[in-house]
Amino acid sequence: MSVPRRTLGVALVVALGACLDAVPTGPTSIHLAVQVHNVGSNDRAMLLELAGNASSATIAGVVAPAGGAYHVFAQLRSSTKWRAIVTGPIANGVVVELVVPKTATASLYGGTILDVADASFTEVAPGARALMVTP
Repeated sequence: MSVPRRTLGVALVVALGACLDAVPTGPTSIHLAVQVHNVGSNDRAMLLELAGNASSATIAGVVAPAGGAYHVFAQLRSSTKWRAIVTGPIANGVVVELVVPKTATASLYGGTILDVADASFTEVAPGARALMVTP
């Protein structure tokens, strides 16, 4: 093998190795569950504000949990804050999921229930209802 051919072969191996290092080897985001507690028996809609508590606690999206009975309408407010309306027969448990960087932890995120409506579309005070973000 000639020297130029050997050099080309080595350069090709190095270039391919560099490309392999740049390709992500797994997911770049994860889903964190947002659970609601102390819901009313007649709750049918909630307006939520979901936020990261630091500028690095970004949220890429807010989605309905897989296989759930909820409809979720989400709006980006900033890179760390979203608002979401959740509709359906709301029960204690997971109502939405946050799409966050895979290095994020649940302790970086929180939420507030801004408004609640019952089955007759009557506004209900959030009262004792609460949100908790979990892995």
